[in-house]
Amino acid sequence: MENGAAARFCRRSFFDRQGPEAAFSLKNKKQLAFNSGTAYNHSEPVNEKRKIIMKKNVTIQEIANLAGVSKTTISRYLNGKYGNMSLKTKAKIKQIIEEQDYRPSKQAQGLKTRKSWLIGLLVADIENLFSAYLIKAAQDALEDTEYQLIIMNTNNSVEEEHKAIQKLIDQNVEGLLLQPIAHASHNYEQILEAGIPTVLVDRVLDEPVWTTVQSDNLTCSKNLAQAIVQHGYQKIVVVTEPINELSPRVERLEGVRLGTLRSDCEIEVLELKERGHGADVIQYLEKHPLTKRTAFFASNGNALSETVAAIIKEDLSFPEDIGVCGFDDWFWAELIKPGITTIHQNPYVIGQRAAGILMEEMTHPLPAEKIEIPAEIIVRHSL
Repeated sequence: MENGAAARFCRRSFFDRQGPEAAFSLKNKKQLAFNSGTAYNHSEPVNEKRKIIMKKNVTIQEIANLAGVSKTTISRYLNGKYGNMSLKTKAKIKQIIEEQDYRPSKQAQGLKTRKSWLIGLLVADIENLFSAYLIKAAQDALEDTEYQLIIMNTNNSVEEEHKAIQKLIDQNVEGLLLQPIAHASHNYEQILEAGIPTVLVDRVLDEPVWTTVQSDNLTCSKNLAQAIVQHGYQKIVVVTEPINELSPRVERLEGVRLGTLRSDCEIEVLELKERGHGADVIQYLEKHPLTKRTAFFASNGNALSETVAAIIKEDLSFPEDIGVCGFDDWFWAELIKPGITTIHQNPYVIGQRAAGILMEEMTHPLPAEKIEIPAEIIVRHSL
């Protein structure tokens, strides 16, 4: 994933947020409701006919009994097959469902309609902030639909990705949003064989099997490289995680090369082997004295943080001693004086667009295409 610095998710329970008093209060209210056989309501009287029995789930038969209609009528209402159903009956069923807070079982519906109402989202590195924005975007896009999202983290592992895909296939997902680990399309034959509508995010495959929604990596990298040349730099060191044919890393390196074509600026590639403390960049600086005016171009947020850490540890200043810029800072780069010039992607828009296309794809097949969401160069004072 060619995106922002790592972000870890933390969870807090309801009682952690509200405190022990809230926990005690809620527990007693629930016990009170259970003993009385009715729902807890401090402001409204309980209609005896529509008394809410404290059960784990209200059944469709109970809804039918309360509405005074058949179970078949309730089923027709839930599936939008109103037929000759009167407006009065529809209104009554709607009111009872709302009062009872009834939620139809998606599993039960799926047995009849062969629909699972599930969509899978596979991200390469859930610790990366880019993934958080993708997940948020997909959830928001599905909020007003009947679909539920299953999120799988593949840990940048082809093997784990294969297992995750199979788990989603076994759960009969109706669509997939996939940030692929591999570059070759034959790695995803299991999806093709299952015939699951799929949209790729952030990365393309070697063959246009499915639509991809990603940033305009090549264009924005080319533009930033041209800006580096205009600042008089003679050498650009592209700091990147292992390229491994991953399309964003390939495109960004190619963009830098295109941006320097009409100059004498040299390009060198530094692939990171270790994450943390800028060790690889420090080793490079120790072996390569800065005899030429040099700028470091970090190809993603992880590479940028490694580069900045190394520059600080080596007691270098930018832009006086060295230039630095790169992809994805999630705005932390503006806090490091004098501020770092970066390329800011929009993973939320990428996720929203991909989810929207997938919903269309699930209705009727669409031709595969590559959709690029513009990224923005945020100019600060590091070059």
